[in-house]
Amino acid sequence: MSEVNIKVEIAGGIFPLKVDVADEENIKEAVNLINTKIAEFEKTYAIKDKKDVLTMVMLQLVSQLYKQANTAERELSDLKQLFAGVEEMLQQHIQNINNIND
Repeated sequence: MSEVNIKVEIAGGIFPLKVDVADEENIKEAVNLINTKIAEFEKTYAIKDKKDVLTMVMLQLVSQLYKQANTAERELSDLKQLFAGVEEMLQQHIQNINNIND
């Protein structure tokens, strides 16, 4: 994979990064999301300490990530059960066909 050097600004700080070209757009979107959340927290809660704002943003984003991961895990489990049921029905159908042919 090819890497590219980029600089991102988060909470007023500039951070140089080396990232895969394929990940560059995702990283830029993440930076925009973080900076948007920072602005929202500063406006809503009048928090001036960047460390406190970053902590709140991190907590919010990570809790959303966990919620989405748990939802995806439950949905995957449901799909696995559904496919197992379909597979069982197909095997029973094949068995029934074989019994008819015998």
